[in-house]
This record gives sequence, C-alpha cells and structure tokens, in this order.
Amino acid sequence: MKFRSRRAVAKAAAHHEHEIGCTSLCCAKNGQNLCVTRLCGGQSECAKLRELGVREGARVTVLQHGTPILIRIDGARFGIGQSAAQNVLCDIVN
Repeated sequence: MKFRSRRAVAKAAAHHEHEIGCTSLCCAKNGQNLCVTRLCGGQSECAKLRELGVREGARVTVLQHGTPILIRIDGARFGIGQSAAQNVLCDIVN
C-alpha cells in the first residue's frame, strides 16, 4: 500500500479538478499554444514560475511534451517538471 502526504493528495485533487474544465500545462500536446489562466500550488513554487515568465496571461507554446516539458515563453525556451506543470492551468489558444 502506498501512503501519500496531504500535500500530494491535494496536488492530485487539483490535477483532477483541472481535467474537468481546462487544460494543465502537464496535459498539453506538442505544438499547442496556451494562455496561462491560473497558477495553483504553494507560494514559493508560484513565485518561481512567475520569475521564469510563467504568469497569468502569458502565452506559452509547448515545444516537446515529456519530462521535463519544453516550453517557449516570450522567445525563451526552458523545461518545467511534471509536478510544476500540474500547477499551471491554461486555456488553448488557436
């Protein structure tokens, strides 16, 4: 039997919640253009994402889905781990 911390359970619940109404960065496909709608998670993790440019209203392009997920924001390319990507909720942009 696998035991999970409260934080892990909360993250899993947040991941399930986003699957219902919107797309998370961790579920995006290669080549998709996204607009970040909300960051969820801890304050320090959200602050780190914002420093990288992953903030509400930012346009993100998924370059390669995997571990890490390679993305482009404002001309910069970098990778984000799956756990951080779960906390980035997005809308698909055409």
